[in-house]
Amino acid sequence: MRIDEKDLRELVGSFEYFIKEKQDARLQHLLVSMHPSDIAAIINRIRKDEHRLYLFNLLDKEVASDTILKIDEAVREDLVELLEQEIITELVDEMDSDDATDFISELPEEMVEDVLKNVEQADAKEVIQLMHYPEDTAGGIMALEIVAVNKNATVDEAIREIRRKAEKVEEIYNVFVVDDETKLVGHVSVKELILVHGHTPITEIMETDIASVPVSMDQEEVANYARKYDLISVPVVDEEYRLLGRITIDDIIDVMEEEASEDLQRMAGITDEEELREPSALRIVRGRILWLVFGLLGGLWGAEVIKLFEHQIAKVAMLAIFIPVILSMGGSIGMQSSAIVVRGLATGEIDFKDIYKRLYKEIKVSLINGLALGFLIFIYAFVRAGTDDLGSTIQPLELSAVVGGSLIMVILVASIVGTTIPLLLKKINIDPALATGPFITTSNDIIALFIYFAMATSFLNI
Repeated sequence: MRIDEKDLRELVGSFEYFIKEKQDARLQHLLVSMHPSDIAAIINRIRKDEHRLYLFNLLDKEVASDTILKIDEAVREDLVELLEQEIITELVDEMDSDDATDFISELPEEMVEDVLKNVEQADAKEVIQLMHYPEDTAGGIMALEIVAVNKNATVDEAIREIRRKAEKVEEIYNVFVVDDETKLVGHVSVKELILVHGHTPITEIMETDIASVPVSMDQEEVANYARKYDLISVPVVDEEYRLLGRITIDDIIDVMEEEASEDLQRMAGITDEEELREPSALRIVRGRILWLVFGLLGGLWGAEVIKLFEHQIAKVAMLAIFIPVILSMGGSIGMQSSAIVVRGLATGEIDFKDIYKRLYKEIKVSLINGLALGFLIFIYAFVRAGTDDLGSTIQPLELSAVVGGSLIMVILVASIVGTTIPLLLKKINIDPALATGPFITTSNDIIALFIYFAMATSFLNI
């Protein structure tokens, strides 16, 4: 049974009532047909910690091990503090090696050693092995549960290996083929194994052009690699090309979501990934204040530009009413251009060598947008200026031409800045997602003001 958001809201009330009344039979009747993700969503919405614990303890260990991984981090932390260590050990025993490693890495340090002592020795060994790899690499997200056979095996032997590993390997997409030194030499799909005769040598049907990733590859690159080649299971190898493990599609999706969230946070100037569950306001302030100060300085620099042209504003006061339009359009265009480039850099679709092609395209797009928007503001400024006293030396047509022309120039410059800055930051090994947003917002405001007032000074002779 799958539950939509409306049903979920109604169920939470029912669950809280049954928990309060300790109606275990009704609760278990509801839980038995629910997916672990839906159970996790219910637990996330239950308000009291003791009620969450009560419900979680009604789950059988296999469902509980899947559910706890899908619970929000902040809620999971609170729940783990309430769980008995024996239950935590049982949960770890039920998990795949990669999930167990992620879960154990979140436990308090004093608990990790005790849990590893009490889980099955083979499971503990796998977790310890995976914990040696950085968490944001292929090694950090891979699972050690794989089905692999020697290149001298037959189809029957491969099928027997699948049956032997079936309980441990939850999803089997293909069988990896290795040589006597466990070096990866190919793979065979389960479909192919079913269709051919059992005595067929595995080498006759295996694919030797196999996509694999090194254990040290960054997880974002792994996700891009899997997306590019439409992979649902990616083998992980060491420097000698020995098969170590595999990364499955569910882990790839998790990485994509994590990286996308991280990039959005960084573009907003939020560098602390724990902020959503951080209880301390001071720590949140510390994570944001640097970029806010940078934005404040940018605003002060913009004020100085306005101060520089205060004589012109004093002579033609109407110039001031178009400042918000000029600034907002410059910022919007700059952020649009930079967002496309930052995303392209993250997915591998854009590289520094594409700077001229990307720039040419953005200039064309911005020129068309600029002409359209410039014409609209020209009309508005002309009509608006006709109702005001501009003095005897300045005509409405002249003022509207300055406003429209300035907007076109600002849009063009903003698109150039928004396109080139992320690429240049990437070239000098600075994360574009972290630095692009604040830099472009601040620089575009200053540049836009200068263009606007410089054109007004030149063409209106003020």
